[in-house]
Amino acid sequence: MKNFTKSILLLALTLFFTIPSLRLMAQWSMNPAQNLEISGLPLADMQVAPTSDGKIWIAFYHANTSNYDMRAQLLDEAGNKLLGPDGMLVSDQPSGTATFVFNACADNDNNLIISMQDERSGSMQAVLYKISQAGTHLWSPNGVILGQGLAPNSCALPNGEVISCWNESTSNTLKLQKITTGGTLAWATPITVKVGNSTTTRGQIVANLDNKFTMVYQKNAGGISTVLYAQQFSNSGTALFSPLQIGNQTTAGYRYYSIVADADTTYYGYYSSTGFRFNSFLQRINPDGTIPYGMNGTNFNTSTGSSDYYQMETSINLQPGSPYVWAVCSFTDPNQTLYGVYIQKYLKSTGARQFTNQGKVVYPVTANRDTQAGDLYVIEDNPMFMSYDNDYRIYATRLDADGNFVWPGDRVVISSTTSTSGKGRFGFSHVGTDLLAAVWTEDRGSGELGYTQAVSIGGLLGMDVATFGGVPATITESAGTLQMVANVFPHAASQEVTWSIVPGTGSADISASGLVTASYNGTVWAKAVSVQDTTVMDSLLITISGQVHENIGDISSNKTIKIYPNPSNGQFNIHIDALQKAEYKLELFNNPGAVIWKQEHVLIDGTYSTFIDLKGIQAGIYTLLLSSGDNKVFSKISITK
Repeated sequence: MKNFTKSILLLALTLFFTIPSLRLMAQWSMNPAQNLEISGLPLADMQVAPTSDGKIWIAFYHANTSNYDMRAQLLDEAGNKLLGPDGMLVSDQPSGTATFVFNACADNDNNLIISMQDERSGSMQAVLYKISQAGTHLWSPNGVILGQGLAPNSCALPNGEVISCWNESTSNTLKLQKITTGGTLAWATPITVKVGNSTTTRGQIVANLDNKFTMVYQKNAGGISTVLYAQQFSNSGTALFSPLQIGNQTTAGYRYYSIVADADTTYYGYYSSTGFRFNSFLQRINPDGTIPYGMNGTNFNTSTGSSDYYQMETSINLQPGSPYVWAVCSFTDPNQTLYGVYIQKYLKSTGARQFTNQGKVVYPVTANRDTQAGDLYVIEDNPMFMSYDNDYRIYATRLDADGNFVWPGDRVVISSTTSTSGKGRFGFSHVGTDLLAAVWTEDRGSGELGYTQAVSIGGLLGMDVATFGGVPATITESAGTLQMVANVFPHAASQEVTWSIVPGTGSADISASGLVTASYNGTVWAKAVSVQDTTVMDSLLITISGQVHENIGDISSNKTIKIYPNPSNGQFNIHIDALQKAEYKLELFNNPGAVIWKQEHVLIDGTYSTFIDLKGIQAGIYTLLLSSGDNKVFSKISITK
């Protein structure tokens, strides 16, 4: 076959000399029973904050005898601990006998901002710290004291300033303060936030355009009962509209909800109670102080009768430029003994529900008690979230734009350990390109420790990948050797390990995020299987894209083989330039890689043309493989009806 063997050889040599073996995500664990310890010190609570340069901050309370010290850890995309095995000590000021909620975020320079409280003066003081990636205090090592109070919540503005609110103890209401880049208080007197004469609590702040910011907060309504309000402020602290009531159902003064900004518009996902049930909502707050979705916002699910499922913890997110907002919600029966997870997609402009008035079931309400935890992320208009079940196994799930499962097996196990005492302090955050990390606390016999696990948008857990010719061949981890297994093209990568992937990855690079650049656009389905005990551990999805050689990939324009017309109704002409007489085989693969048609011929030296009739195969996109010995060429063909 003219130029075919030469092209394959040239490509192999190029890959051999230009793509060395890679060791990716060296510190992340491939074993969901092992995971990565955040610290060997006992933890009480933690918060995560992603950076824009591919890292993740983890701030955590260390239960240190009679005190709760604040510590910080920084992980890079490979899972390396950049601040030592136990992170750096941020504060060991007296904390009292209990922890209180605190907040962590990263500024535009990827420094960590921790908002917390301590009892250094005998009473609660709200205090902020700013930590560099080198592990140094950029403000005073003693922090910036906001004033008496607790539960500070902060937001870093694009100009490097920080806005913080906290519950001031004496007045029992919210205060607002701005901290300069140098760590000084910008306003001589903090701003008091009230609704008339009513006190307020639990503010949450997000940055808007031109260094403005929006705060959603709760007006006290007696006991722990609250009602939601919102305001937007200029950078100087001027309120741009009066306190705006955004909900009239009862919220809880000890809860934070889910908030995200899209330019000057703010979206708020929350659940509230009316009577004895709970309902989930998405609310939109415009910069002019209007709520186009109406009071409370738009329901996640309109079935709100006394016997209908309760709509509980809700997390929202969006992709800039997308017309949609996504929400994931834990549902429960009225007795709150059975749990499940639903997804909803809203049109930003109107709040219209895209998945009917009931949302879409991801995991049904059952005794398995699947419960969503941590934040929701949207990547390429695909939502991704973590959840746990009745035995506290933790999972990651990715859905497509229609709310359908992307990965084979529906989800990936992040933590396979079970727990009778439970796991908690969940977080889910970006770490690097197309890679997310779950964090949680758990007692595995050495006290309550923090654990983390990376998972890519392709469904790959953190792993070491050794490559040969750019193709993922060997996956190893401490518990043994794993192999990648699919149902096409087994190859011997070593005496101990074999790998096989569906057509198209004959020349591929696998990145730390689990994305593969290969010879044509498509999807690779595979499974990680333990060689030691043949236990199927996780289903993996690898997305491949790009074209790396003119004679590999879309061979409808290839010099070796031409296929036309493409697309067609199923009838294709094939034209082949042969270098020498040889046997060849044509095979048609569906997604995820099953052979659904094949044909064999003897090819003579010269030009060969044939006709194939695939009209009996349903419409869709397929992979056509032309093979002769070890030489293989792939093409995507489209059958239309």
